[in-house]
Amino acid sequence: LPAEYAFVARAISQMTGVGKTLDSDFDFISSAAPYMVEIQGADMYMQEEAQKVMLKVQKEIVGFQSKLLGQRFGNFNRRDETRMG
Repeated sequence: LPAEYAFVARAISQMTGVGKTLDSDFDFISSAAPYMVEIQGADMYMQEEAQKVMLKVQKEIVGFQSKLLGQRFGNFNRRDETRMG
């Protein structure tokens, strides 16, 4: 875990504690989310979300192809065995 992430996690936990002390209904993550998108940039945020969706779709396609090829080669191998036998 890089040191920067540890520092960010510590800062978030401290901000959450201070916020909860002042207001018991305070949720730091929900409050900070819109600003995180603004700081990071909407373009960068959208790009990351699109990459996540594309990765999910690619995994589904690979799974479908594997299943389809497994069925095709499974049938092909059974036919070869009957011809050879």
